[in-house]
Amino acid sequence: MQIPNYYEILEIDRGATAPEIKRAFRKLAKRYHPDKNPEQVDFAARMFREVCKAYTTLRDKREKWDYDQTLNAAERQREAQEAYQERRNQLNQTYTKLELLFQALLHQNYEVGISVYEQLHCQKDGICIDDFLSYEQSRDCEFLIAEAYQKLGKQEQARVIYESLLAAEAKRPCFRHFTRELKERLKCLYLYHFSVEGHEQTTPVSLLKIQALQLPKRETAWIYKKIAEFYVEINQFPKARKVLLMAFELQPNLAGAKKICQTLNIGNLQTAS
Repeated sequence: MQIPNYYEILEIDRGATAPEIKRAFRKLAKRYHPDKNPEQVDFAARMFREVCKAYTTLRDKREKWDYDQTLNAAERQREAQEAYQERRNQLNQTYTKLELLFQALLHQNYEVGISVYEQLHCQKDGICIDDFLSYEQSRDCEFLIAEAYQKLGKQEQARVIYESLLAAEAKRPCFRHFTRELKERLKCLYLYHFSVEGHEQTTPVSLLKIQALQLPKRETAWIYKKIAEFYVEINQFPKARKVLLMAFELQPNLAGAKKICQTLNIGNLQTAS
């Protein structure tokens, strides 16, 4: 709906009083009267007609009220159209960035992929990729993002996404062997936590997370043994002994434990507890 804005034509505010409307009309009528603009007669005549039409409408209370309702409706419609167009442009940009993200990750351009992902994640209101991709595509994309973080050495970011994917997979499985792959990656990240990031930070939580992976007893026992070895390296012998005994509870015949048992003065592996 396109209608002229009579307030702009008369160069007045919406709340202008009747005397202010009249003064504005007189000033502009003099300015645009054709007799005073011999070199721009056509332009002046057109502007003079618009000024007269604006004044005729706004000086009459009833006509002014009807006009204001129409103008307000037109402005609301224009604002809605502008908002819609802006949202449409944003969606198009998001689809373009998602395509760039996928291509970068699939071609192992990890720096580019993570840069695009973080741009999307930090844009106004953020994004939920489930709004743009199928459920399976979204999980696949998140897996590639976590993998990229892991390749770039950003283990914490990778761990958070892998854990989220594992939780989602428990509710709605996506791909064959996907759960196993996620657990394998999380197992490596949890071991990384103990070996590199330090054992004093959230160690009990990490042990609980290892247990939550619900790996076979043999595999979990092996992880506990590795953690015990990390504790020995930093002279945390009581913690090393405790975790190693947890390993033996799961796997009494744990292989490769002779050396650490000697270090921790644990004798009979079958009865250690």
